[in-house]
Amino acid sequence: MTLKRGTSLEILMGRIIYLCLGLLAVSVLGLKLMDTDVNNIELVDRGLYTVITEKGPVNIALDDVLRIERTFTKAAVTGNPVELDKIYTKQGFIYTSSTDPFSQKAHELINSLDYYGLKVWQRPNLSLEAIGKYGYAIGTPANLVPIVFFLLDLQSLSLTIGALSLFVLIFPRRVTPGKKIYQRTRSLEPEFKSGDEKLEVLAK
Repeated sequence: MTLKRGTSLEILMGRIIYLCLGLLAVSVLGLKLMDTDVNNIELVDRGLYTVITEKGPVNIALDDVLRIERTFTKAAVTGNPVELDKIYTKQGFIYTSSTDPFSQKAHELINSLDYYGLKVWQRPNLSLEAIGKYGYAIGTPANLVPIVFFLLDLQSLSLTIGALSLFVLIFPRRVTPGKKIYQRTRSLEPEFKSGDEKLEVLAK
């Protein structure tokens, strides 16, 4: 009976994990298809930039920039440090690399706000929740933004449920065998007591 319950639990958790992997693949593929690449960044006027994307140009003023994240890493082949920047704006975020042809203009935009080269620059009195609603690629059509957030939520939910199912699959709770061992130990106690009584009789 215990073996049957354990096997059923493993089958159920395995199916849930496969389902989560499928949903995760769908969400990743959907986000990849709706991703918008930046082709160029141009300075139009003082404090006004135009970000040219696959879906068309988007004008960005310095007041539209909410948060800047810098990440320094190393290229696998050359070993030279590569800077990866993420700029959150009111029209979506811009993801740039120091190897991009428009990296110089991107750095001009960043340095015009972040004078000290901080890893994270953010406007005061702004929370991550307020900035999170702009967590989509700049240039994404407005009608696709809800779908992007739906796929992001689906991705997080799939990872969470899949991880919990894997934990249950690796560390199952086996309550019944423990009860049997306890009952068996209790049943052996009178035998030990009878042996002790025999020893007391011999000692007398």
